[in-house]
Amino acid sequence: MSSQALIDKIIKTAENEAEQITDEILKRAGENEKLTLDKAAADVAAIKKRSDEKCAQIKRIAGLTSGLEARKARLHARREVIDSAFDKAYKKMTEQPDNERAAFLKRIIEKYAPAGCKSISVAEADLPLCKDLLKELPESLSGAALEADGKISGGAYMKSDECDVDATLDAVFEELREKYEAEADKLLFG
Repeated sequence: MSSQALIDKIIKTAENEAEQITDEILKRAGENEKLTLDKAAADVAAIKKRSDEKCAQIKRIAGLTSGLEARKARLHARREVIDSAFDKAYKKMTEQPDNERAAFLKRIIEKYAPAGCKSISVAEADLPLCKDLLKELPESLSGAALEADGKISGGAYMKSDECDVDATLDAVFEELREKYEAEADKLLFG
């Protein structure tokens, strides 16, 4: 064989090997490209899924929050209605005619005065009514000192050596409110 034939054969073999190597590289590059694209598609799907889950969670939270705000607003409105009703009743009690206020004071003092009552404090406006009232009270209360208290708007605050009894209008209304607020809420709002 001639040297030229040998060189041609080496070149031909090199070209075949280069072609095989190129084909193998292209095949592997195609496989890598497919794997890379598949992985990228899987990553995109996973990111989209997490994003959708977070969006759903945000929507749920927003729904709960707005529902909570709506309930808070309804409760606030209910509270205002009940407050208004109790305020009107309280005002009506403080604006009663003298004879009704005197009768109320008499009932309060007779019912709640502690044994051995030493003093009875009433609103300044009620002091003149109570002077005659003391004559109508049981003898056990005859020694009680009667005094005006600027902090009292109605009712009476009574003291003895053993205890104090708060039967002021504020205390009575607070007790009534605690007792009937739930019932008033049911009647007004079902």
